[in-house]
Amino acid sequence: MSARTAASAPSTERITLSLISHTNVGKTTLARTLLRRDVGIVDDSPHVTTVNEAYSIIEADGRELLLWDTPGFGDSHRLLKRLKRERNPVLWFLSQSWDRIVDRPLWCSQQALKNVREDADVILYLVNASEPPEAAGYVRAEMEILSWVNKPVLVLLNQTGPIQSDTVESIEIDGWTTHMRRYECVKDILSMDAFARCWKHEHSLLDRIEEALPSERREVFDPLQKAWRNRNENVFLQSSRILGGLLASGAKDGAEVRPETLKEKLGIGRGEINRAYNEARRQLAERLAERIEAATNELIHIHGLEGQAERRLGAVSRQNFREPEKISESVWSVVGSFAGGAMGGLIADLKLGGMTFGGGALLGGLATGLGAYALIRSYNLVRGDDSKLHWSLEHFREQTRLAMLCYLAIAHFGRGRGAWTDGEQPSPWSRIVDDVIESHRTEIDKLWKAGGGSDETSGDGLAGRFERIVTRMIREVLETLYPSVNN
Repeated sequence: MSARTAASAPSTERITLSLISHTNVGKTTLARTLLRRDVGIVDDSPHVTTVNEAYSIIEADGRELLLWDTPGFGDSHRLLKRLKRERNPVLWFLSQSWDRIVDRPLWCSQQALKNVREDADVILYLVNASEPPEAAGYVRAEMEILSWVNKPVLVLLNQTGPIQSDTVESIEIDGWTTHMRRYECVKDILSMDAFARCWKHEHSLLDRIEEALPSERREVFDPLQKAWRNRNENVFLQSSRILGGLLASGAKDGAEVRPETLKEKLGIGRGEINRAYNEARRQLAERLAERIEAATNELIHIHGLEGQAERRLGAVSRQNFREPEKISESVWSVVGSFAGGAMGGLIADLKLGGMTFGGGALLGGLATGLGAYALIRSYNLVRGDDSKLHWSLEHFREQTRLAMLCYLAIAHFGRGRGAWTDGEQPSPWSRIVDDVIESHRTEIDKLWKAGGGSDETSGDGLAGRFERIVTRMIREVLETLYPSVNN
């Protein structure tokens, strides 16, 4: 739904959230993330948003949840002084129009305050968490202004930097909680970074909004909250289906290569069979790369993001990396930079034969995010019960790990960041994913074996089994990352 005024909106019961902050703190960026679509103008300059704009977040049962993006406070100290010296401050700021021409910062502040007073059920006050609260001198003046309006305020911490552990985040929230304790209008404080929020953070926001609303307004909010949660749950389940299908295909994929002769097993005349193994690994790696690209792009789409995961190697890298068995470890350590990102490095590797991926012998682990694997001097292939060559169990476990990390990266990518780009992932993710996969190792190994079995296991049936275990594993990872957030 496009931007609109309250007067032109359809006649429905509404809950209205007013997103407000000091100018250039990231209101429109966060609005894009919450709305899952591009709205307004994002620029690194003050007063980019100059009028109050309303957007529909979700509708349910004839009710609507609106998000107002406001111009933001410009000169909040001067606005506070003007309000204090007026006999009727509310009437004063509603009557001002001349400031729009001669005093843009003051006029923008007036417009933000006008919206809050007239429309807000709950105020979402965004602050820049990259600086300590005592250093943000504008906060005191703006909180005094908001206190006059007498509406419930939720303080959202934006620009929190890289994703942190729950403990570190709690310390940051505690600092702002102490600073905001003097303002009775502040009902709660939570992290809501426009760049790296997850749907679990959205559910935490919904809980806080419900608590901040007057009791008579909660009945209106209830179906809207359920609809938002259901939408997120549906995206989560779709993600599990996509990843389940990806892993099932990886487990079943095989390449026909004739059995070795006795002489070849003894190391005599192995040229022909070695070429066949190389070709099998090339085919498997290329198909795996294509599946990873397709699955990642599906995840990007269903999460309301734009962009694609595919990266293409330049002419120089293609020429140098044509024969994987001749590549040195030092060259593979920088393949990601040629490919344009961590995921690109992995996909490029797979397209070139999969020499560096998996095998259970990673040298130094993941250097940056999902890329820069060390060279593995083995084929990472085994012969299954169906007499085809398949990815080894160790390699497949790494595929499972990759699928989990890929989901986390996309689920935490706020649309406010722009088009999807892959990059370095927070270090706790890798450890937590490893622990969860290890706890389900027996089941994963059984599914891998079923994929390479001679009983021609149904691809759809195997995908469903993988989908169920992926669903459980991702839930466990998210519960570990965010133990204080309800589903």
